[in-house]
Amino acid sequence: PRKSPHCPTTLAVVSAMAANTANVLDPVTALELSNIRHCLQRMEDSIIFSLIERSQYKANTAVYDPDCSQLGECKLHQLKSAGSNGCLGDWFIYQTECLHSQVRRYLHPTEFNFFGPLPEPSLGSTSGSRTAKTRILADVPKGAIVNNRLLEIYRKQVVPALCEPGDDGNHGSTAVQDVHCLQTMATRIYYGLFVAESKFRSETEKATALIQAKDRDGLMAFITKADVEDKNIQRVILKARTFSQNISAAEVGQLAPAPPSSSTTYKINPEFIGSIFRDYVMPLTKDVEVDYLLARLQDQSGPIEGMPPAKKARST
Repeated sequence: PRKSPHCPTTLAVVSAMAANTANVLDPVTALELSNIRHCLQRMEDSIIFSLIERSQYKANTAVYDPDCSQLGECKLHQLKSAGSNGCLGDWFIYQTECLHSQVRRYLHPTEFNFFGPLPEPSLGSTSGSRTAKTRILADVPKGAIVNNRLLEIYRKQVVPALCEPGDDGNHGSTAVQDVHCLQTMATRIYYGLFVAESKFRSETEKATALIQAKDRDGLMAFITKADVEDKNIQRVILKARTFSQNISAAEVGQLAPAPPSSSTTYKINPEFIGSIFRDYVMPLTKDVEVDYLLARLQDQSGPIEGMPPAKKARST
């Protein structure tokens, strides 16, 4: 077997970061725009670091081949029953989710598993003062769950451009790092639910009119701030440029934001990391937000924390 090139300390740090979901203490904190911005920016760091770690392995597409014979008949049946094509990568995702489910990860309002069913949560406790009865969001419709799209984009668009083609035999390490990448990206995408809810509460009348008109384009414009998105992408590129620099010797000004030294090299292409956010992460996030808003007035699961009771709709 090949020895993994990971430094144990680095792997432990990245694993801890990738497994962390956003910390929600209470509904007020969760929906504060300043808190949302801070969380989203912190999630950028996690995504970039996880992609840097993934890039050290070749594409290793055998990890994504269906009907992995190494799993054996029993595991393969279990995995396919969970909604997978039976590939090794899905097995790592599903087993990780089974573990995280036990410590209540998927009770968090913006965490959604790729596969199921999962074990019942039985360990640990919910974060801060939040309880199982505290609802921050309205019901999230199935249309707002984009895990299948994310999985396909990651494997067919991101990995081939991020990693050297070929197979280096590090299939286990590849599958582990894929879990980190996918979980951090999914956490970032579904945090858009808090953004959508915050915008709905701050401009309820405008949002309600668009929802009642089923105006998807109008809702997309409602949640979009192109200038902010452009700044976010530039921040991601700068972070990727900083985090991924190869530093073999001290060089004056090497870590300065711009312009980079002509001799500076990177573990990954910073501009490509920016394009991942521009072309995939942000569009998926906005699709989640719009689908959530379109169903926002249909919630039937009881009161939402911080919101007045919903009025009964008039019969027509």
